[in-house]
Amino acid sequence: MRGTAGSGDTTCVSYDREASCRRCRVYCDWVIDPVGCLGCACLYAYDAKDGRRYVGCVERVHASEVDLGVLEQYAAEQRVFGGLRALRVPLPICSAAIDSAYPRRLPEIGCVNPEFYEPPGGGTFVVRAHDEPSQRDV
Repeated sequence: MRGTAGSGDTTCVSYDREASCRRCRVYCDWVIDPVGCLGCACLYAYDAKDGRRYVGCVERVHASEVDLGVLEQYAAEQRVFGGLRALRVPLPICSAAIDSAYPRRLPEIGCVNPEFYEPPGGGTFVVRAHDEPSQRDV
């Protein structure tokens, strides 16, 4: 599934990656800081009036709608609101991080899905081979 970011924007954002990883027993999820949505003036944030004002995400990166007054208060006090679990991989503009539920369960070989940790909208891992002779080859 692919979509475009913003009206008139020709940059495509890939939605084919998962927002959570369950390939091992660590259980990793992308989480969004909703205060960051206000701080970066996110184009995808919206507010709905129902006696109080709520803010959510048009792109449905997260499904939650949070009281705008509470978010503004947290932003003014430079406090952390807490992460909202992402439904899909965050957009490059999102204030997001990966949260591991059980980091002590990490297998001895390390992460079995390192691609999950690639930043949204960022590049991929690069593997470079060095053809320099080692001490054994000389």
